[in-house]
Amino acid sequence: MDLKVIDTSGRDGAPGAEFFAQRAPEAPMGQNGVNGCSAGYPTAGSPGTDIRIRLTYSDDEPGAALVSGEGGHSGQRWKISRNERLLLKANGGNGGAGGRGENGQAGGPGRHGRDATKYSHGEDGGNGGRGGDGGVGSDGANGAPGGNVFVTVHDDDTDLLLPLEYNTKGGEGGASGLHGEPGDGGRGGRGGNGYAWSDGDTARVMSGGRNGHNGPPGNRPSTYLGAGNSAAHGSIQIRVIRGDLSEATYPGPYVLQLLSFAIVDENQDGFNEPGEHLLVHSIRVRNVGHMPSPSSRLIHLLIQGTQWLQPVEAEPLELPPSIQPGQEVLLPGMLRAYIRNEWAPKAPGIPLNAIDSVMLTAYFPERLRRPIPNFCTARSITIKYPPAPRPANVPRLRGQGRQGPVCMDGYGLQGTLKRACATRLLDEYRFFDLTYMAEDKPGEAVDDIDEFEANSTVTIDQEFSVNDLVMEFSDGFLTLELLLADPITGIQRSIQTYQMRMQISGVYHLSPDPSYLLVVNSATPNHAIHQIIELVRNRLHTKLDIFNLSLTGSYESPVTKENVLRSYVGKTLLLFANPFLYFSREVMNPWDLLDPWETGLILQGGTSLLFVGLAAAHLASLQSWARHATFPAHHLTSAQSSSAAAVANPKELARTLREAGPDDVAVTAAAHRYPVSLGGLNCFGDIESAVDQSAAKAAKDLTRNMPLRRFVAVPDAGALQGKTGGVVICEGVPRMARMKAVPGIFGPSPAGTNAMADADMYFIVSCLPLPVRARMFWNMVGRVEARGVPCSVLYNGAENFLRPLAAGCSPDSTFVDEKIIKAICLSLQFDLTGEIYHFTGTKPRFPDPIPAAEKLSQLPLTSLFFSLWEQSAGPRQLAAADAAQLFAWVLGAVHAQANPLSFWQSMKQAFACCGNRKANLTAKLNERISLAVEQLCGDAAAAVQAEVSRRSSQVKTGIAAKAGGGHPKNFDVFGLSELEAFVGVAPGTLQVHELTALVPTSVGMTAAQLAVHQDQYYVGRQVTGRLEQHAKAQIDAMVNPTDEEEA
Repeated sequence: MDLKVIDTSGRDGAPGAEFFAQRAPEAPMGQNGVNGCSAGYPTAGSPGTDIRIRLTYSDDEPGAALVSGEGGHSGQRWKISRNERLLLKANGGNGGAGGRGENGQAGGPGRHGRDATKYSHGEDGGNGGRGGDGGVGSDGANGAPGGNVFVTVHDDDTDLLLPLEYNTKGGEGGASGLHGEPGDGGRGGRGGNGYAWSDGDTARVMSGGRNGHNGPPGNRPSTYLGAGNSAAHGSIQIRVIRGDLSEATYPGPYVLQLLSFAIVDENQDGFNEPGEHLLVHSIRVRNVGHMPSPSSRLIHLLIQGTQWLQPVEAEPLELPPSIQPGQEVLLPGMLRAYIRNEWAPKAPGIPLNAIDSVMLTAYFPERLRRPIPNFCTARSITIKYPPAPRPANVPRLRGQGRQGPVCMDGYGLQGTLKRACATRLLDEYRFFDLTYMAEDKPGEAVDDIDEFEANSTVTIDQEFSVNDLVMEFSDGFLTLELLLADPITGIQRSIQTYQMRMQISGVYHLSPDPSYLLVVNSATPNHAIHQIIELVRNRLHTKLDIFNLSLTGSYESPVTKENVLRSYVGKTLLLFANPFLYFSREVMNPWDLLDPWETGLILQGGTSLLFVGLAAAHLASLQSWARHATFPAHHLTSAQSSSAAAVANPKELARTLREAGPDDVAVTAAAHRYPVSLGGLNCFGDIESAVDQSAAKAAKDLTRNMPLRRFVAVPDAGALQGKTGGVVICEGVPRMARMKAVPGIFGPSPAGTNAMADADMYFIVSCLPLPVRARMFWNMVGRVEARGVPCSVLYNGAENFLRPLAAGCSPDSTFVDEKIIKAICLSLQFDLTGEIYHFTGTKPRFPDPIPAAEKLSQLPLTSLFFSLWEQSAGPRQLAAADAAQLFAWVLGAVHAQANPLSFWQSMKQAFACCGNRKANLTAKLNERISLAVEQLCGDAAAAVQAEVSRRSSQVKTGIAAKAGGGHPKNFDVFGLSELEAFVGVAPGTLQVHELTALVPTSVGMTAAQLAVHQDQYYVGRQVTGRLEQHAKAQIDAMVNPTDEEEA
C-alpha cells in the first residue's frame, strides 16, 4: 500500500562544534606542546507540534476517507483511498550529540649536547617539552517531547480510523562527547659524545655529556560527560462524537486480534483432502486497543484464499459490534474453504503431501471494504488423501511366460471410509497378460475395495504373466493407480500412481555344447545384453546361454541344481560387474555371491572368465575376491592333508608335477604332502618355524621349476608333533588362466541396431578358449574373403561351437566378418607372447632345473597353438603373401618375443648351456614357425617368411620404444597401442585388469596366514549363504499357485 504522511516532527538538535587547529603534531625544539581546544555545546531538539484532523467519508470516491486539517492545518485536506495509508507523525527532535575535545600537542624534543674536544667536555642534552592538555568535550543535548495527535470522528465513521498510523515518539537525548587525548612529552636531547686521543705514550679522554630527560605528558580532562535526556512521548487522543452530540475521548484506536481457532476437515476423517471443505470454528477475538470497535459498521471474517484454499465468501462470520478494550468474544458458527483439486499430475510414486497455511482475515464489507491489519497469524496444515498406498511389491524382473502377483497395501485412515475406493492396474504397452483384466478394457484390471476400516490395512492382489511374444531383456512397465471417489461429486478420481519397471528376462536353458555363458542381473542395461546376443549368435554364429542372477538369487542352476558355472568348464564366462539391488535388501556385486574356491577349480579347467562393465570404485573389491580364487582355501584342511599323496621332498614333487603336466587332473587336482623334521641345521629350532621355512622354500622351488603354474604350500595342521611335521601343497589357478576385468559400461547402439563398440567386441571375442581361437586361426590362413571367412572353414574341427543356423542358411554361405577375424589374431598375440615372456622372465639358478627338452612343453598355450596347425585343412596354394597377411602378423609377434630384443639379450643367448631359458626356446620356436609357414603356404612360403621377419622387426622396435618407465620388455604395452588403433579409440583409453597377475608366483603360507585365508573364505560363504536363503524365501513368497503346480 502507498503511504501518505502528515509530519509535524521537531528538528533534531545540532551536535557540539569541534575545533582542530592546523598545527604540527609536535612542538618546536625545547618548547611545551599547545593545549587542545574544547568542544562547543550541542543544541537541544525542538518539540513536535500537534496534529489536529477530522475524519469523514468521501462522497466522491467509494471506500476513501477524507481527512480535514484543523488548528495549524486548517484548510488542508487529504483523501485516503483503499490502497493507501496515512501516517500521523509528530515526533520530538533528537538532542544533538556532544562534541569531542581536541588532542593536546606533543612536547618539543630537547636540544642535543655538543661533543667533547681536546679542550672541553661534552655538553648535556636538553630536556623534552611538556605535552599539551587534551581539550574538554561536551555533554549531549536533551531530546524534545513529541507532539500530540487529535483525531475527531463521528461515531458512525470509526471504521475510518483503520487506515491511520501514529508516531508521537519523544526525541532521544544526544550521545555524550569525548575529551581530547593529552599530548606526549617531548624526547630528551642526546648528550654530546666523549673524545679520546693519545699524547705520545699517554692516553687522554674528555668525557661526554648526559642525555636530557623526556618531558611529562599533558593532562586529560577529568570531568564526566553524559548523554542528553530523552523526552516524553506525545499522546493520541481520539474524540468520538455520538449521535446525541455527546463526546468520548480515547487514548488510542481499537486493535482487534485473533486469539485462537480450531480446524477440522469436512468429513472428519483426519485428512485435509482435495475436493472437500476445510472448516474453522471456535474463533476467539480480543480487542487489545484503547477504544471500542465500531458499533454501527459490520466486520466480517473469512478464510484467506491460498494456492489450495478457496474461501466460501457467501458464508462469512460477523463480529459483534462495540467490542470493548480488553474484551474477548467467542464467535458462533464456522467458516468454510474449499480445498482445490490437484491442477497438475504428480510424478509416479510421489504421494500428495502438500503444506499450506490457514489465515483468517477480518474486513469491513460495506463502504470501506478493506481488511484489518495484523489480525491473524498463519497456521500450517497438511493436504493429502486418506488412503496412502505402499509401493507395490513387484519383483524387479520377470521371466518370459512366468506368472506372478503384484501386491499393494493401503493404510492411514483415522475413520471409516464411506466412499468408493479401488485400484487400477494398467498395461499400456500390452507386455503382460492380466489375469483379472476387464473384458471391455484390455490392459486394465480394477479391484474395488468394499471396506476400509479405521487404521486398517487392505492388501490388493493382481496376477499377471509376461506375454510370450515380448522380446527377452526388454523393459516392461505397469502403472498402478489408487482411485477414490470425490467427497462431493462421488466420481472416482486417481489420487496416487506408481509406475513399476520390470526387466523381462529370458528363461535360462543349458545348450548342448555351449560356447558362452552370460551372467546378468536386474541392473544390467538391456541394450548391452542385446549387443552381446547380436555379436555371439549373429556375428560369431556360436552358442550363448544367459543366466539372470536376479531371478535365482544365487549361482545355482535350475537345470543341474549345482553351480551353473560347472556346466561351462573349458568355455567362456561373461559376468556383468555392475552392482544391483539384491531382493530389496542391499546392493550387491555379482562376485559377492560367487564361491572363489569353486571358481578357481573351474578356471583350472581352462575356462575363460571376463568381468565386463566394471566401475572403478568396485575394482578393489573384485581384486580381493580374485586373490581368494587363486588358491583353494577349502582344500587346505587337516582332513584333506590326511589323504594327500606322499612325496619325499619338494624336488620330487616338482619332478612329479612337471612330468604329469597341467592336463593330468589325477595329479594336479590332488594335494601333496612331504615330511619335515628337526635335524641338521634345524636341530635347535622349533618344528613350527621349520615347517614355515620349508613351505616358503617349497614355493620358491616350485616357481623356479614351473613358473607358469602356481602352488600354495602350507603347514600340515594335523602333523605338528614333537620334532616332526609336514607341508601340504595344492595347485592353484595357472598364471596364464584368463581371468580379466574390463572397466566401462557398454554404450547404446545406433538407432535400429544392436551394434556394439569395437573395443567391447574385441574383449568378448578374445575370451574364446584358446584351442578354439587357435583352430580358427589355422583354418582361416589364406581363406579370408571380402565378407570374412565362411563358418564351414572357420569352424572346421570345432563344429560343436557352431550354433544351428536359420532355415535357408548353410555354413558355406554364412560368414564371420573380417573384424572378428582380426580380433582373434590380435588376442592370440597377447596370449602367446605373454606366456613366452612370463616363462622366460623367471631367473632360475644354475643349472636350470627344467631340462632343455622339456622347456617348450612348459608353455601349454604355445605348444597347443602349434600342434593344431597339423590338423588344419592342409596346404594352401597362395598366389602371394598378401593372402597370409594376418598369418604373418601373428607369427611375427611370436617370433619377436621368442628372439632377442636387444644386443645384450643376443649376448646372453650364447650362454644357453648355462640355463638361459629364452635361448633354449628360441631355436625350437623358430623351427616351429618356419615349418608352419613352409607347409601351409606352399609356393608363397618364402614371401610369407619375409613378411614374418618384417613383422618381427616391427614388434621388436615397438617393444623397445615402449620399454622403460616401469613397463617390461614384452608385447603387452605395444600390443595395447595396436589394439587401441584397431578399435578406434584414443591412446591410453583402454584398460584391462589381469586378475591372475595379482598373485604372480607360488606362495608359502605360515599357519597364521593360512588361518586368516580360510577364515575369510568361510565368513564370506556364511554371509553369502544367509543372503541366498533370504533370496529363496523372497522368491517362494512371490510364487503363485500356478507356478507351484507347474513346479
